Amino acid sequence: MTRFSITKNQKTPEQWSALAFKATTENNIQWNIALGLIVAAVAASATSPLTGALIAGWTIYSSFKKAQSIQRNQAAIREYGCIAHILDGDDFRGYVQQVGYDSVNKELQFASSQEYEFSNAAIDYIESTAQVNESPQALIPNGYTLTTPTSSLAANTNTSSSVHNPTHIIDIVREIASPIRNCIIFGIGGSGKGMLVANALRRIKAEKPNRKIFYIDPKNEPSEYGYTEGVVDVVRRKKCKNESPENICKWMDEVLDGTDESIGYIEWANNQEESLLVIDEGSTLGDAAKKCRNERIGTLILHISSLGGSSKENVWLLAQSPYVGPLGLNLSATSQITAVAIISDKNTNVLKQWKKSPILEMIDLVQINTLIKASPCNRAVFFGGNSTWGAMPELPNYSALDRDNDKPTGDSLSTEQRQQLRAATATPLSPSQQMIDFLERTRHLTLEDFIVKELGENERADQLKTAIITLIRQTDHQGLIYKFNIDV
Repeated sequence: MTRFSITKNQKTPEQWSALAFKATTENNIQWNIALGLIVAAVAASATSPLTGALIAGWTIYSSFKKAQSIQRNQAAIREYGCIAHILDGDDFRGYVQQVGYDSVNKELQFASSQEYEFSNAAIDYIESTAQVNESPQALIPNGYTLTTPTSSLAANTNTSSSVHNPTHIIDIVREIASPIRNCIIFGIGGSGKGMLVANALRRIKAEKPNRKIFYIDPKNEPSEYGYTEGVVDVVRRKKCKNESPENICKWMDEVLDGTDESIGYIEWANNQEESLLVIDEGSTLGDAAKKCRNERIGTLILHISSLGGSSKENVWLLAQSPYVGPLGLNLSATSQITAVAIISDKNTNVLKQWKKSPILEMIDLVQINTLIKASPCNRAVFFGGNSTWGAMPELPNYSALDRDNDKPTGDSLSTEQRQQLRAATATPLSPSQQMIDFLERTRHLTLEDFIVKELGENERADQLKTAIITLIRQTDHQGLIYKFNIDV
C-alpha cells in the first residue's frame, strides 16, 4: 500500500486566495526604506549631501510604487479572485496542477491586461509556454513583446510530429532544479552542459534565494563567465589547460582547504544552511586525480550525495563522458546521483562509446535521432530520474559564444526577451539594491578593483569602500561577504 496521493494538498478557492494574500504581505518595504536611508547617510558622508538626498528620495519613491503594486494585487484577489500571477514556487505549481492550464492562462491574460506585477514562477511559466508554442502572446504582460512573431510560432505547431513537437520535450531545467538533485551532467564540449546549468542555477536562485552556490571552474574561459554572473555566490577559476596533474591537484586542494586570500569550500559549506557545489570539467579533474592518486574530489562528491540531504547540501558534476571512475565514483552503484546526458546532432558518434555505460538506459539510435529532430536546438537529453530520453528545449544562452556556429552568441535574443519580461513586470531597484546587483555580477574579486576599474573612482576609493562594506554588512549578504573576504 502507498501513501502517495496527488490530491492530498488540494485547497479550496478561499485557501488559495488566503495564500496569495499572504504572499502580498511578505515584503520588506519598511526594511528597504530604513536601509535606503542608512545608505543615503553613508553616501552623504562619503560623497556629498546631494547624493545622499537623491538616494533617500529614490528609496522612498520606489517603496511607494511597491506599496501601490501590493494594493492592486490585493484588490485583484478580493474583487476578481485572480491569484495565478501572485502565487510563486510550489504554490504556483500546485495551483496549476489543481485548476488546470486553461484556468491559469485566463487569469494570467487578465492580469496582463490589468498590468499587474507577476511572480517569478508566473514569468517562468509564460516563458516555458512560449517555448512550446502554446499561443504565448495572450499571456505576455504589457510592455513586453516576443520578438518571434506569434504567426511563426503557430506555423511551427502545424509541422509534422517529428519536428519541434512539444510532446517530446523534457523540461530538464525543472527536473534537476525543482527540487535540487545531485547530478552528473555529461556531454562532449559544445553539447550544452554550461547552458543547461546556467538556466538551472537561475531557476534555483529565483525559487530558493537562500541556496548558496559554489562553482569550481577548471576551464576559466572568459566567454563563458556569463553562465555564472549574478547567480553564483563563490567561484574559483583556473585555466588548467596544459597544466601538470600535480598543479591541478594542488589547486583543487587549495579550493577545498582555502588559502590566506580566499576561503575554502569545506569551511564555506559548513557555514551555509543550504548549498550547491558545481564542479565543471570533471573529466579533466578526474584525469589529474587518477595520475596523482588524489581521491579527495571523488570522496567529497560521494559524501555530499550520500550524507548531504539533511543539511541541504547538493553537488553537480559536469563531465565529458559518463566514465568518471578516475574520480573514484561508481555511478552505477550510487543511487543518490542522477545522470543527465546531452547529445547534439553534431556528436551522435559518441553514443557508440556511451552504450557501454551501465548508468544509461539502452540507447536506440533511431529514437535518439528522432528526438534530436524534434528539438528546437537539435539536441536529445537523457534524464536518469525517470530513465527517459527526450528532446532538449531551447534555452537562453548566457555566454558570449554560439558554440554551434563558432561565432558570438546568436541566442542573445532569448536572453534579451527574458530581461525585457522581467523588466516589464518588476518594480525598479532601489540604489542599494542596484549596488548589490553590481557587486554580485562583477568579475573583480576585490572591492579595490571593483571601485577603481569598474566604477572609475580613484580619489574616493577608500570612502566608497567603507560605504560598500557597510551596505554588505547591513544586508548580511553572505555571498558578497565571502566573495570580498569582508570581516563580520
